[in-house]
Amino acid sequence: MTDSAIQRRGRRGTELRIVDAAQRLADERGSIDGFTMDELAEACDVSRRTLFNYFPSKVDAVLGPDVVLPDEAMDAFRAGGPSGDLIDDLQALVLAILENEDVDLATIQRFDRIVHANPVLLITLKERMRRLVERLVEVAVQRPGGDLPARDVQVAIAVLGGVCEVAVTAFADDPEQDFAELIVTGIATVRRLFG
Repeated sequence: MTDSAIQRRGRRGTELRIVDAAQRLADERGSIDGFTMDELAEACDVSRRTLFNYFPSKVDAVLGPDVVLPDEAMDAFRAGGPSGDLIDDLQALVLAILENEDVDLATIQRFDRIVHANPVLLITLKERMRRLVERLVEVAVQRPGGDLPARDVQVAIAVLGGVCEVAVTAFADDPEQDFAELIVTGIATVRRLFG
């Protein structure tokens, strides 16, 4: 493993520790206003300066970093792949994101409680999703052929978002299911119903 890979892994570990501590504090105290950044730094065993190097606010710490679209997957998507079908290729992006995430029921339930108890988090999440959609639309219209209307891509992403939401609910009902497979079968259902 290269030094830069070790640094990224170390940074990611610290980032996850901060997010977990921020979510735990927000959940225990009923609000993101129930703790200070100093208390958060102490809870995750980092200095205040280190904490602010990772996250500028409690909102950012609780929500964690923006969704990372892996470069390799984005390059393939931009080039018209991996399959050439927009829906399948958006699905591949979602699955690439999930490869780097641990999805467990307790974390999903805690996150859901925190977000619904703190409206500012919903507002921030919506803004983050808007930026993500804009980025995906910008890349999708650059795909070979160049004739894909931005509105079509927005609709496709909205449908995929709905499929992901249904997958989260299904996973919460039965955490023994494979989360990625729930997304794949959800997209297959959309194709069957609207095909």
